[in-house]
Amino acid sequence: MIIISTIQQNNFKIERWNKAPNFQRGFTLVELMIGMTIGLVLLLVIGSVFVSSRQVFREQEDNARVQESGRFALEIIGRSIKQAGHVEMPFSGFKVEFTGTAISGTNGGTGVADTLTVQYEGTTGDSDCEGTGVTVAGRIIQNHFNIDAANAELQCDGQISDTPTVPGAAPLGQVLLSDVEDLQVLYGVDTNGDQSVDRYVESPLDWEQVVTARVCVLVRSEKTNVVSAGNYLNCSGTSIAIPADRRLRRAFTATFNLRNRINGTP
Repeated sequence: MIIISTIQQNNFKIERWNKAPNFQRGFTLVELMIGMTIGLVLLLVIGSVFVSSRQVFREQEDNARVQESGRFALEIIGRSIKQAGHVEMPFSGFKVEFTGTAISGTNGGTGVADTLTVQYEGTTGDSDCEGTGVTVAGRIIQNHFNIDAANAELQCDGQISDTPTVPGAAPLGQVLLSDVEDLQVLYGVDTNGDQSVDRYVESPLDWEQVVTARVCVLVRSEKTNVVSAGNYLNCSGTSIAIPADRRLRRAFTATFNLRNRINGTP
């Protein structure tokens, strides 16, 4: 009897325990406001990080494109300069010198792009900067590089002739590269015949003394609003305020030898 009573008593206790009420409490208004505030702060931080990262990525992407364009422009121009004055040896007969004008150009002055004209003799299979091929070996290839300032384009007018005509002053030719704002050329002249540059000038008195050419192109990004307000360096090394379009701008410079005027040049 004692055991049964105990069991019944224990069952009664368990039953009463299972039937105990389950109370729940919600958030207070103060707790809800604090939670919303913390959430808004986190969203603001995440948004700021995203916008900043996006701007950095965009600037790096445009910088890579500008560098690629700068290298391409110098590669195309430099290839012609290295061939300047090349003489194509005929199968019969003997030729000792180039009959054309290996290199020449015009100085645009302050704020105006220069032009550069290169001539050399081509062989069958060669072509000018516009892609026209040489059909008769020994004819002169002329590549005339210039800038269309209105459209910011690097252009080249190619001719293949025994006596190419002098290029005009207006921009002309096929577009080689867009978003190029300036072309500046300095010519290294050898005044004493030792095949070493004595000085660099904008307009040589004697084009036959030119042994090197220092070329600078100013390239801008295709997209606007890439960089913040500030300055950039132009081809003259002058610090210029960034225009309202806020494009990324970089000047690329390289010096090229006229290999056919310097003995032993690799």
